[in-house]
Amino acid sequence: MVSAIRDLQHHRHEPAARRSAPAAKTTTPETVQTASPFPWARAARATAWGAGLVALGVLAWQGWQILRAPSLLPIDSITVHGLAPNIPLYRVNRAIAPYLRQGFLWVDLQDMRHSLQSVPWIANADVRRVWPDRIEIDLQGVQPVARWLGGAGQVLGKDGKVYQVPPAELSSQLPAVFGPPGSGLEILQKRQQIDQVLAPAHLQVRALELDERGGWRCILTNGVRLVLGRQDIQSGVRRWVSVLPEIQQYLVPGASMDLRYNNGFAVALPKAASTSVSEGPAAPRSEGK
Repeated sequence: MVSAIRDLQHHRHEPAARRSAPAAKTTTPETVQTASPFPWARAARATAWGAGLVALGVLAWQGWQILRAPSLLPIDSITVHGLAPNIPLYRVNRAIAPYLRQGFLWVDLQDMRHSLQSVPWIANADVRRVWPDRIEIDLQGVQPVARWLGGAGQVLGKDGKVYQVPPAELSSQLPAVFGPPGSGLEILQKRQQIDQVLAPAHLQVRALELDERGGWRCILTNGVRLVLGRQDIQSGVRRWVSVLPEIQQYLVPGASMDLRYNNGFAVALPKAASTSVSEGPAAPRSEGK
């Protein structure tokens, strides 16, 4: 009994240090952010690169301007081939003068070519550089075969193209042709075909017209007008040529003859009534519309 009491008292007076202490709370240490130093070296390198690129750009631009200067390689001489009485040198000089200031390297040969081809009576122009300082020009003149639209400042060339020329320079000896735009080559071919048929009669076409419906009419060198129609034109002219010895009295300037018949033709004389000259009953030749 006494021993138990002593044990109890001994337990009560035990030092606090010997008691189990409560678990201490663990705290996570905080990380303190510190400012990074400014990358002065990297910024300096970037600035140096930028300044270098700008300097190179300026130098390249200045070099380009020097290369483009006409004084670097000026045009020393121009050789022109193909001049003719109707293509005088002063017209050629006037056409190429604006391009001489561009220099040998930078002269626009295509533009110069177009300018030359706008000169009257020039059908084509070939322009090329000859190193180191010469321009060579070859001109091809228009070969006129007819006065287009009767000679209103236009001429039909041998190539079937229509060219603008001064009206005063058109020869009145050229035949006149009329037709829709773009029909020059067709008219030229038709005139040649009709002239071949007329050759035995020593006649030629002086004027030829193609209307919008495809009908043909012509005036011959003897002043006779022929209405040819749209179909089988050469056959009609051939039949007409075959009977010329029999109709000499009707071959007067201003007479009109309609060949749109299968077995004859109609004749209208100046200041006179129409007359029919045929090998039989004359019936108009049917033509498709």
